[in-house]
Amino acid sequence: QTDAEPEVELLGKAGLDRGIAANKPAIVLAGHSYNAFTPEGSQSVGKKLSSMGVAAIPADCLMPEAAGPTSWHFANQVMNAVKIVKQKPNLFLLCVSNFSCTIDAFTQSMLASEMGSKPYLILEIDGHTADAGVQTRLEAFLDIVKNYRAAQISRCSEFKPARLIAGGQVRRGDGEQIALADPRVKLYFPNFSQLHAEALAMSVSWLGLHPGRVMPLTRSQLDKGLQYTTGRECLPLPICIGQLLEIQKRRAPDEIAGFYMLEGGAPCVIDAYMGYLERFIDEQRLDDLFLLVPGADNDHCGYDQLTLAKYTLPALLVADIMVEIEQVIDVVGDADARTRLNQEWERFIASATSLEQFHAQLSGFAERLALLPRKRNPLDCPRLLVTGDFFTRFSPFFMEGVREIYNDRGIILKPVDLNGLLLYGAYNMVSEAAGEWGLKPGGAALAKACTRIFQPDGKEYLRRWLAYQTEKRFEAYYRKIFYKSGYLLTPQGDASATFADASEHISPKIYGEVIPTVGDGVRAEVEGYDGIIIIGPFNCLPFRIAEAILKPLSIQRGMPILTYESDGYAVSPSFIRQVEVHTQQVLEHRARNPINNAV
Repeated sequence: QTDAEPEVELLGKAGLDRGIAANKPAIVLAGHSYNAFTPEGSQSVGKKLSSMGVAAIPADCLMPEAAGPTSWHFANQVMNAVKIVKQKPNLFLLCVSNFSCTIDAFTQSMLASEMGSKPYLILEIDGHTADAGVQTRLEAFLDIVKNYRAAQISRCSEFKPARLIAGGQVRRGDGEQIALADPRVKLYFPNFSQLHAEALAMSVSWLGLHPGRVMPLTRSQLDKGLQYTTGRECLPLPICIGQLLEIQKRRAPDEIAGFYMLEGGAPCVIDAYMGYLERFIDEQRLDDLFLLVPGADNDHCGYDQLTLAKYTLPALLVADIMVEIEQVIDVVGDADARTRLNQEWERFIASATSLEQFHAQLSGFAERLALLPRKRNPLDCPRLLVTGDFFTRFSPFFMEGVREIYNDRGIILKPVDLNGLLLYGAYNMVSEAAGEWGLKPGGAALAKACTRIFQPDGKEYLRRWLAYQTEKRFEAYYRKIFYKSGYLLTPQGDASATFADASEHISPKIYGEVIPTVGDGVRAEVEGYDGIIIIGPFNCLPFRIAEAILKPLSIQRGMPILTYESDGYAVSPSFIRQVEVHTQQVLEHRARNPINNAV
C-alpha cells in the first residue's frame, strides 16, 4: 500500500494536469472509494462521463494539499477535491454519496458553503437507483456546467464574431475590415443538393468572389449538429450547424469563412435560423466565421440586387435542369450514362469561369448530353412529382434507397424546381400589389398600373410585374437550350396557376413554401404526373399543413400519394413497404392514363 500510493498520486497528478491544460470541463469524482469508484456502487459514473467525452479524475488519486478539516478520511478527501476544483475554472465536482449517510450530510453542508455559485452534483445512490436516472442527472449537470462556463467566459472576455457589413466588407472580431472579394474570404453554401451547391459556388466566382470547397452532405454533420440542439428543431438546423462546424474545422488558418443562410416566412421557422446561428457562432466563439445574407443592412454584399440576380439565377436554373436530367438518366440511361453525365457536368463547371463563358458553352453542353446512350424513351415512363420542403426533396440523403426502388420499376422522379419557389415569391409580390387595389394579377391590374404610372403604387406594381416576367423569360430561355438533349421532359412551370390552385385550399396570405407545395400537388395530374411524393424534414410545420391538405384530396381524386417526414437517418422497413405499394399504384395510374407523359 505504501509503495502503491505514490504511483497512484502520480497518475492522478498527470490526469489532473491534462484536464486543466485541455481547458474543457473536467469532473473531479469524489466520495467513499467503495461506492464512488465501483461500478456496482456508482452505476459506473466514471465510465458514463468518459463515454460523454468528459474527463473524470478520481479524487482518491489526488495528493491532499493539507490536513483535512474533519476526522473522517473520506470527508477530508472530498474537501480536498473541493479545494482543487475551486482553484481551476474548468474543474467541477461530482460527489457520490451513500443513502442516508450521516457523515456525508455534514460533509455536504461544508461542501455547499465552500463551492458558492460554482455548480456541483451530488448523487445519492441506493440499491434501487435506476441507471437511466443517473444518466439523466449527469446530462443535466453537464448542461449546467456548459452554461456556467459560457457565462463566466463572456464576463471574462467579450467575444466579437465576424460580421458582413456595408460596402462588400467583412469586419473581423478584432475590428479589421476585409473586402468580401479578398482571397482569404471563402464562401460556402448549405448543401441540400450537390448540384445546386456546385452551381452556386460557380456563380459567386463570376462576381469576383471566392467559393470554398463544396462539402458533400453527410450523416456525421447531422450527428454533430444534434449535439448542439434539443432535437425539437426542424431537421435542416442541426445539419446547417454540423456543416458550419465542419467548415470551421477544415478552413485554412488565415481563412475567413462565410456561410450563406436563407431567410423565409411563417409558418416556416427558417426565419429564426439567422438569429439562432448568430447566437451559436457567438456562444461557441467561432472566430472568422460569418453568415452571408445579402440584404439592405450590408448593401447586398456590395452589389445591387439586379447584379446578384444576373449572376446567380442562371446557375440556379441550370442546376434545376440538371437535377431533372439526372433523374431521367437514372431510369432510361445505359449503364455508364450516369458516370458520363457527372463527367460532363464537372467539365462544364470547370470551363465556365465567367458568365460569358457559361453562356458560350451551354449549347455544346446540351448537345453532348444528347449523345448519352439510353435504353428506352423517357416519354414512355411514368413520372412521379416530388414536392415538399426544398431542403429534403433533392438529395437521396433524406430517402436513402427509396429512389432506387422507383428507378428499378421504370418510374422517373421529378423534384420540384428550386426556381419554382423563387417564382412563387416574385408572383406573390405582384399579387400583394394588385390586392391593394382589390384586384388579382392580370390584365385589369396591369391596366390600373398603367393609368397610375406616375404614382408610387403604379410604379411599384409595374416593377414587380416586370421582375416576375423577367424571371419567367430566364427560365424559358435555359429550358429551351436543354430540351434538345432529349432528357428534359417537364414544361416550364406556371406560378400563377400554382398560386391560384393553392388558394382554393389555403389562404395565400400564409407566405412560404406551403403555397407552392399545395399548388404543385393539386396540379400534378394535370401536368402529366402519375403520382406524388411529399417529403419534409422532421418537425416541419409547412410540410404537415401541405400533407393535411393534399393527402385526402389526392385520395379523393385517385392520385397515388405518399408522404414522408425525414429525420435524416435510415428509412424504416415499414416505409419501404409503403414505397413498394406506391410504385404499384403509380404504374396502375399510368396504365389508366397512357398519354400522361406526352408533354
